[in-house]
Amino acid sequence: LNVLQLLDLFIQWDWSTYLADYGQPNCKYLRVNPVTALTLLEKMKDTSRKNNVFAQFRKNERDKQKLIDTVAKQLRGLISSHHS
Repeated sequence: LNVLQLLDLFIQWDWSTYLADYGQPNCKYLRVNPVTALTLLEKMKDTSRKNNVFAQFRKNERDKQKLIDTVAKQLRGLISSHHS
């Protein structure tokens, strides 16, 4: 696991590149395992829900949760298609 690639992915929030390039020999996030990425994303989602009791009332927080849910769903699809 290359922690730098994983950190870059999360800090830059570069999911479109990761999902589009996954499986390519020269992809930017070659060493980021989708299972690891999904696990961290799920932890972010859980932590965000626990810390923000009133988060559902704030539009930007709701939008962030929707985005995390969308990326998580795409990662699950990626995992199932490459590990089946």
